[in-house]
Amino acid sequence: MVSLLVVLAWTAAPATAQFRRETSGVWLPPASYSATDDALALSLDPAALAFVDDWSIHYVHADSGEGQSFAERGDGLYAAAPILFGVSLGASVESVRPSAASVLGGTAIEHTMLTLGAAYAISRSLGIGATTRFLFSGDPRLSGLFSLDLAASWRPISQVAISFIARDLTEPDYQGGGGSVPRSFVLALGLRPEGSRAFSIDIAGALDERGHVGARVMGELEIPFLGRLLAAAEVERVGDPSPDVRVTAGLAVDWAQVGAGGGVVLGRGFESSPGWYVHARVEGARRRGLPTGDVISEIVMQGQGARGILSTIGRLDRALHDPRVRGVLLRPLGSDIGLAYAQEVRLMISQLEEAGRPVVCMLEDASGAEIYMCAGASAIVGDPAGGVRLYGPSLEVQHYGELFRNLGVRADFVRIGRYKSAIEQYQDDVMSDGARESREAVIDDLHGRLVYDLSQDLDVDAAHVRALIDGGPYVTSRAITAGLVHQTGDSHELDDILRETMGGSFARERVRPSEVDRRWGEDAHVGVVVVDGEMVDGDNLDVPILEIHATGGRTAVEAIDRMAADPNVATIILRIDSPGGSVLAADQIVRAILRARHHKSVIASMGAMAASGGYYIASACDEIWADPATLTGSIGVWFGKVDFEPIATRYGVTTEQISRSAHAGAESLWRPFTPEERAILAESVRDWYRAFLTRVAEGRGMRETEVHAIAQGRIWTGDHAQEIGLVDRLGGFGSALARARELGGLSDGAGYTTAPTRPSGLLDYVLAGTPLGTDTTEAGGASGSVSVDGGAGEVLSTLAPEVIEVVRIAYLMRALESSEPMALMPMRMQIGM
Repeated sequence: MVSLLVVLAWTAAPATAQFRRETSGVWLPPASYSATDDALALSLDPAALAFVDDWSIHYVHADSGEGQSFAERGDGLYAAAPILFGVSLGASVESVRPSAASVLGGTAIEHTMLTLGAAYAISRSLGIGATTRFLFSGDPRLSGLFSLDLAASWRPISQVAISFIARDLTEPDYQGGGGSVPRSFVLALGLRPEGSRAFSIDIAGALDERGHVGARVMGELEIPFLGRLLAAAEVERVGDPSPDVRVTAGLAVDWAQVGAGGGVVLGRGFESSPGWYVHARVEGARRRGLPTGDVISEIVMQGQGARGILSTIGRLDRALHDPRVRGVLLRPLGSDIGLAYAQEVRLMISQLEEAGRPVVCMLEDASGAEIYMCAGASAIVGDPAGGVRLYGPSLEVQHYGELFRNLGVRADFVRIGRYKSAIEQYQDDVMSDGARESREAVIDDLHGRLVYDLSQDLDVDAAHVRALIDGGPYVTSRAITAGLVHQTGDSHELDDILRETMGGSFARERVRPSEVDRRWGEDAHVGVVVVDGEMVDGDNLDVPILEIHATGGRTAVEAIDRMAADPNVATIILRIDSPGGSVLAADQIVRAILRARHHKSVIASMGAMAASGGYYIASACDEIWADPATLTGSIGVWFGKVDFEPIATRYGVTTEQISRSAHAGAESLWRPFTPEERAILAESVRDWYRAFLTRVAEGRGMRETEVHAIAQGRIWTGDHAQEIGLVDRLGGFGSALARARELGGLSDGAGYTTAPTRPSGLLDYVLAGTPLGTDTTEAGGASGSVSVDGGAGEVLSTLAPEVIEVVRIAYLMRALESSEPMALMPMRMQIGM
C-alpha cells in the first residue's frame, strides 16, 4: 500500500509488509494463493499461471467512500494465456489511486504499475513461475521501482494444493527515501474436501525479513446455476496488540465464458462505510454458472487419416455426453473417408440418434462411404449441384515388378505363408492365386456388410440395396428419388433445415470451448497410444512431403510405459492403424503391453488396418475391438531387400567387396543373396513365423495349429476375424473408449489423452523444433490429418502419383531394412467405395 510505503521511507516505525505489501496493486476479489486459475495469478501466485486452461482477461475496480483509508483503490486490467510447450504468459496494468485518507502531507500518491509474468508447467501437477513489476509515478520516490517474484506450485492430489511465493527479491529502493521494500515469503495450502472446485479453502501465511507475520484464510463455494460465493479474511501484524484485520466478501456470477461480480471490504480503515469492488472477466474456457442455451455441434470432416478420425470421433463422443448439445451438424467436405472409418462415424451417429440428439449430414459431392456413414441420420441434405458417388467396394493393388526390373532394381525376398503377398508388390507383375483368393474374400465381406447396414438404415431389403449400388452414381435429384438423400439444400438454407430437424433455433458451435478444470492435477482418464503407419525400429519416422508416418518401436514403448506408470491413466487403449513392419519393433511393443497389463487393462482398437505386425501387437492386449471393415490378420513373416547391382552394371559401375566371413555383406545393396544366405534367411523366417503363431495362440487362448489354419498371411475383415476368434468385439474407437471407461471405473464422459504426438506437416517440425525422422512423445489431443506443406510438397504435388509412390516405397524399403524379418502386409492395398 502506498501510504505505508511513504511512511516506511520517512520513518523507522514498523510497517505491514505481509500480504498487502508496498508493491501491491489494486485490491482484488477474494482469490486463492495456492490455486488461482486465471489472470489474477499475476498478482497472487506466478506459478499458478502454469495451470491456466485458456486465455483470460479480467478487469477490477476498487473504491471506497469519502474519508476511508484505502491505499489499494484504483483500476486493474489483467491478461494471461497458455502459449506452447507448457509455457504461459501474462501481463497486467494497474492504476493505483489511494483514497484521500491515504496521504502524507496532504498529497495522495498515485502510480501506475506494469506486471509481466511467465510460468512453466513441468507437469499437470507442478508449475513454476515469475513476475516482474515496474512502478511509474509523478512522485520521484516511487517512480522506477522494480521488483521480482518467484513461485512454485504443487498439486499432488485433487484435494490438496501447495504454493510457495518469494516476493520482492530485488529489494527495490525508494528513490530518495533511504529505504527499501522488504522481501516477503508466502506459503499457501489449498484444500478441496470433495476433490473438486465445488468448495475450496485456501490457508496462507506470510513472513517478511523484518519479522512481520500475516495470516489469511479464503473460501470459495459454487452456487448452482449462478456462480461462486467468495470470502477472505486476512490479518496483518499477527501478535501485535492491535493487528490490522480486513474481511472481503463477494459474489461472482458466471455465464459460460464471461462473468461479472462485486463485493465489499470491511475492517481497518473502513470504520464508517465499507470499501467495495467490481470485476468482469472474459476467457476462452467455460465455467459453470448461469444456464446457457443448447447448441448444435458443427463438425467439419476433412482429410480423415489415422489421427484425423480420432479427432472426429472424439468430438462426436463429447456431443453424446455434453448436456448442452441438442444435435449435431456433420459436414463431410471431401473427407475421402474409408469404409472402416465410415463405420466408426456411423456407429456414433446411431448412438446420438438413440440418445435423442438428431444428426444432420450436409453433403456436397458425397462418396459412397459418406452416404453409408450418414444413412442413419435424421436428415441427409445434398447440394443441388452435387451427387452421390455410390459404386460399391473395389480394391486396387499396384505391382512394381516390371518397373523395378526396368530401373535395374532387384527385389530379393523370402516369405512364409501362401497368402503372404506383401513381397509380390515389388517383384511380381500380377497377383498370385493365394493373394487373389484372399482379396476376393475381403471384397465379398465388405460388400455384404455394406448391403446389410444400408438395408437396416434405409429400411429396405438387401436386393433393393444391391440394385441401388449397381445403379450408382447419382446426381442429387436422383439420389433423393432413390431414397439416399432426403432433400436438397445449401449453406444459405441450412438454418431452416436445422430448425425443423432440431425442433427450434440453436446456436451452432464449431469449436467447443474448453472447460475450467474442476480438479487440481490431472483427472483420471483413458490413455490412448496410437500406432499408425508402418512399424520401424527406433524412433518415429515422419517425412511429410512423401506422406510417410511410421511408428518407431522405441517411441511407442516409451508412450506405453509412461501411461502404465501414470496413476491418472485408468485404462490404456492401443489404437492400431498399421499394416505392420519390423518384427523387432512389434515384439518390443508387445513386451511393453504385457508389462502394462500388470498395472491396468489394455485394449486394442483397430482402425482401417491392423494386420501382420499390427495384429501381432493387438494379440497381446486384454481385448481386441475392430470395425467390421478393418483389414486384419495377415499372420506371416517375410524378409528381404532390394539391390541395385543390375542398374549399376548397366551404367558401368562395378562394386568390389572385401570380406572375412562367409556371409559378410549379405545386406549389401550392391549384390543379391547367395543360395546359402537365402536358406539361412528362410529358416529365420520360419522361426519368426512359429513365434508369431505362439504369440497369437497365447493371446487368443487358441492352439497353434488352429492359428496356423487361419494364418499363412491371409487377410480378414473385422467381421470374419470375429467369427474365427481373432477379434473379441466389433466397434469403433468410440465403442472401445466406452469399454475402457467401464474397465477403469470412469464416468461416461471421462476424457482421454493420446500419445505420441505426430507432426502433420513441415510447419509442425518448425514449431516443435523436432528434427525429421523423430517425434516428441507427450500426451495430447488427437492431431489432424497428414498434410503437405509448401516448398518441396508443392513440387511433389505436381508429379504423377505413381512417381511419388515409387519414391515413397523406395524410402520405406530403406527405412524398414534391418537384420530382423518383417511382419508386414501389402503397403498400398487401396479399397475404394
